[in-house]
Amino acid sequence: MVSRKTTQALILGAAILAGFASWRAVRSNSDQENVRPAVEQANGNMKVTRSADHNSGLASNATSAFDATRAINPNHATPTSALQTKSSEGSGGIEAFTEPYRDVAIAASEMGTLSGIKVKEGDTVEAGDLIAVMSDEVLKASLEVARRSMNVEGTLQSAIADVNLRRRELEKLQQLRQRDHASQQEVDRVQTELTVAEARHLSVREELEIKHLEFCRIEAQLEQRCIRAPIGGIVSEVKKESGEFVSPSDPVVARIVQLDPLLIVFSVPLVQRNAFHQDETVKLTLGNGNQSVQGTIEYVAQTTDSSNSSVRVKVRVPNPNGEFQSGERAVLTPDSATSPAQPASSPGETSSPLADRTNETPSRQ
Repeated sequence: MVSRKTTQALILGAAILAGFASWRAVRSNSDQENVRPAVEQANGNMKVTRSADHNSGLASNATSAFDATRAINPNHATPTSALQTKSSEGSGGIEAFTEPYRDVAIAASEMGTLSGIKVKEGDTVEAGDLIAVMSDEVLKASLEVARRSMNVEGTLQSAIADVNLRRRELEKLQQLRQRDHASQQEVDRVQTELTVAEARHLSVREELEIKHLEFCRIEAQLEQRCIRAPIGGIVSEVKKESGEFVSPSDPVVARIVQLDPLLIVFSVPLVQRNAFHQDETVKLTLGNGNQSVQGTIEYVAQTTDSSNSSVRVKVRVPNPNGEFQSGERAVLTPDSATSPAQPASSPGETSSPLADRTNETPSRQ
């Protein structure tokens, strides 16, 4: 049998081993908790370092791109300076481009083949000048037939003679009837024949009038085969050649532009709309040489363009010598409009006493 002391020694050893194992477990957990914050801090430092490197790289790329843009176009150094430049340019005036006062596409009124083109590009024409001619041989033959039919007078002369004959016969019978040498039945018969003859004469005259109208119709058709200029101007484009067929889907033969006067359409900001009125005179600068000219306001739109908050103002500029062309740059100064009804007073004019008293009243108050 094991002695009591041995048993006690075994129990004490087991307790010591259990306590040691428990102490190791507690220490192991404590070490892990201390290590975890250090690892997380290290990972955080690595992320911060990578983010800083990334931002530094973006900044470097942006700086390089900005330097390259500035080297290519110094006028666009920064977006702020670009906006300031655009604002400063717009503050000097309102820009637009000259246009033809009228731009007309000349089309054929009928389909057919062109027999000849009478103008070339660059020619100056007046209203009514011949531009082109379409084939008209058939119409000319029909016109000659209508002319002959209109001038035929044989049937008319025959009808007139018949009327005169019946009228004389009726007069004789009426005289015989008064002396009882003719019956009333004979008088009535001749009266009826005279009425029929007069109706035939009227019918012949109506036929001749219809033939005259037919002749005028064919003449009008022949005139339609002649394509004429509706306005005076310059032939800017000839779209057809002699021998080409003109169809209803493509009837345009040529184009004429009127360059005297010129037309300029400005998009005036809405806040400056009241500075311009119809028939006022305005000052403009035209062309690359910034030549100063005067124009007349022809139209001020009553509606606003919602896309850019502006109104259309049409200005007419005289161009009698053809000095300016279509497409040239024009600048309108907003404060240059002067009304013809209210001319500006000259420095030598004397102001009225009423105006002087009106001007002095605020100073006295």
